[in-house]
Amino acid sequence: MATENKKFGTVLIDFPWDLQQKGKLGSKGRGAGCKYPLMTLDEIQAMPIADLLEDDAHVWCWVTQAALEPGFKILREYGLIPKSVFTWVKPRMGLGNFLRSATEFIILATKGNCPIQFKGQINWGIFPVQGHSHKPEEVHKIIERCSPGPYLELFARRKFPGWSVWGNEVESDISIPGYPVPNSPSTRTKKSN
Repeated sequence: MATENKKFGTVLIDFPWDLQQKGKLGSKGRGAGCKYPLMTLDEIQAMPIADLLEDDAHVWCWVTQAALEPGFKILREYGLIPKSVFTWVKPRMGLGNFLRSATEFIILATKGNCPIQFKGQINWGIFPVQGHSHKPEEVHKIIERCSPGPYLELFARRKFPGWSVWGNEVESDISIPGYPVPNSPSTRTKKSN
């Protein structure tokens, strides 16, 4: 469970999927495996995501082409109901094993009775590509328009106003037992003792 048992109305997740990610951490090859540690499907499935959620909540989960089907499955295993998919259209040709990918997706899933707050949101957006795995900041505003707070981003790379964060590249606002990150509140407390 999160520090102080805090629950969130909306969680945005960018899992480090270990699916079709070539290369090893620290190598100069391609793929996310060269940039940061990846997680297997079993490791992702074991995360206590449901413990972070209020009774009525939304989860927005980033997935690549390779993670689309596993993403739906894992969200269901967390006890969530997938409702819709938002597509990030990238204005460039990317990598791909079959078709060259110029898109990435966010699956919107619900827990309990949590309707969408803004029914006029379209399910796609064209946003620029920045650094590797850098997601568009515009998505946070879309989520805030559609989903209830408080807000948490898991595997965050930077802070966003009004959001709590957890990840190994930011000073985390929560701790997740069994999933230590270098900058979590529990790690900072141990370092200061």
